[in-house]
Amino acid sequence: MKISSRLIIILTVSVNAVMLVATFFILRQLEANLLAATQDEIRAHAATLQIALEEDYATGRSLDAQRLINRLSENRSIYGAILFNASGQIEVVSNSIAAREFSYLGEVKQVLETARAVEISRQLNGQDLFSVIAPIKNAGTVVGAIEIAQSISFIRTELVRERRNIALTAASLCVAILLVVSFVLHFNLTRPVQSLLTGAIAIGRGDLSHRVAVPKSSGELVRLATEFNQMAKHLAEQREALAREAEEKIALERKLRHSEQLAALGRLAAGVAHEMGAPLQVIDGRAKQLQDRADSNLEMRQRNLTIIRTQAERIGRIVRQMLNLARPYNLQVAPTKVAQLIQEITDAVEITAATNGVKINVQCDDRIMIEADGGLILQAILNVCQNAIQAMPTGGLLTIECLADPAGSDPLIKISDTGPGIPSEHLEHIFDPFYTTKEVGHGTGLGLAVASRIIAEHGGHIEVANRAEGGAVFYIYLPQLKPDN
Repeated sequence: MKISSRLIIILTVSVNAVMLVATFFILRQLEANLLAATQDEIRAHAATLQIALEEDYATGRSLDAQRLINRLSENRSIYGAILFNASGQIEVVSNSIAAREFSYLGEVKQVLETARAVEISRQLNGQDLFSVIAPIKNAGTVVGAIEIAQSISFIRTELVRERRNIALTAASLCVAILLVVSFVLHFNLTRPVQSLLTGAIAIGRGDLSHRVAVPKSSGELVRLATEFNQMAKHLAEQREALAREAEEKIALERKLRHSEQLAALGRLAAGVAHEMGAPLQVIDGRAKQLQDRADSNLEMRQRNLTIIRTQAERIGRIVRQMLNLARPYNLQVAPTKVAQLIQEITDAVEITAATNGVKINVQCDDRIMIEADGGLILQAILNVCQNAIQAMPTGGLLTIECLADPAGSDPLIKISDTGPGIPSEHLEHIFDPFYTTKEVGHGTGLGLAVASRIIAEHGGHIEVANRAEGGAVFYIYLPQLKPDN
């Protein structure tokens, strides 16, 4: 329900309640006033008739009583009059009533005995009557009594008429108040509030240019509309500022990304120059030697050609590794047993490890399964194992552990060595292309980069750290399949 409707209902109910209470008291006061006026009038008539009759009794004209009573009864407000003698018997009755209608003597005897007037309220023939019985004296002696009765039923009729008039007045007043209040509320409350509501909806939809009309009057709604417009203005300014900041941030990120790309390109170029420079120099030297010594013996020429082919193969290997790093992988995934991959890897590195005096320790649960391209995962793990063996040229222990963890919160494979470890300044760059701590000719710096790329393509990642007891450890995280029961 709208605020204006609630206010109109509250105001209408309040006005009606006040008018109802006021009407009750007004009618009560009117009834009391009418009754008092009627009683005063009948008392006056009784006093006048009493005086006239006492004068007649004093002058011996008692026969004029009938004429006086009939004359008084001509007043339409007088219901009737009765003259009683000293014994309480009826002597004269007005021509408008019958004596049998006043079948009571107790009050008359009281007046004759006490010489004091008595007032009586009763009902006769369906009418409410008010009577005054006054004593008649002659020379100080009570010689009779006169009763005058007047109907007060008209008071009820008057009250009904007044109640109807008040109800019509109240209804007209309520309608007028309702119209006036509705008109005032429409222009001073409903329309401003509707404007604020429309503005709030527009602001909620993102239209920060919307402004509400400020009422011409003064008060809280004017202040509210002003503050609303100020809020919309500030929000628009803040959005513009945020948009500018976002554009600046995007531009800065674009520049940073470009700088990073240039830096990566520089590292790539330096790595290529570093790795290919040495074999190219060897090839150039040997070729020059063959050129300068055309008459050299066959053994010398074969030795130089063998060295040239070896260096060319090395360049080819570097190129293939670069292609493996750069080309998109077309994964041929299938359920694969990790233990089987580890067995193939240990078979592949067994001779190299034995040559370097490295022992291999494998701890792998045969039930662990992954959804992967087995060949690529084998290459990634093989690169890590070869890197670990190369880190132990004087011998050591290579440990490969497979950990069952379907939730994926722990590493799937852990590969550790007992070598010298990785200097802390190299840890964050160990997976960068061409980044290597080995001497020229002993590594391209691409093996770990290729391994990281393959594992990432399978939805996993690889981490490296130094062991407290010495050596490095690689953690390979890959999504696992639930092991077979």
